[in-house]
Amino acid sequence: MKTVKEIMTTHIPAIYADSELTQAIDELHQHALFCAPVLDKHKHVIGFISEQQMLAPLLQSSYFCEGKVTVKELMTDTVVSVSNTMNIVDLAQQMQGNKPKVYPVISNKKVIGLVTRSQVIEALKQDYLSCSVH
Repeated sequence: MKTVKEIMTTHIPAIYADSELTQAIDELHQHALFCAPVLDKHKHVIGFISEQQMLAPLLQSSYFCEGKVTVKELMTDTVVSVSNTMNIVDLAQQMQGNKPKVYPVISNKKVIGLVTRSQVIEALKQDYLSCSVH
């Protein structure tokens, strides 16, 4: 069975707690993501930010022309992460019960990649298609 390491992406957005909201949006779009981990200067995950969390502050700040909004003001500090050695069946089972669609992959307390529900589904689809019953 495949592991997270085999399907994860290693291109990680550089979103930091002191990043301005617009910088975080640019990073998400550049990586074609809708959420991502928030990192400290040592690449330790300290939070998570999503487009959903950005929408209301962006709307309000653009309407009232308020000051800059930072990621730290919006991020969630509870992060569900996975190991690169976790097999994808265990991850798929975990994803059934948890909301995150994107998980940071952690090794030695540092983020080394991201794995998405879409990547897990694609890997499971390939295993499904390789079964002899098809």
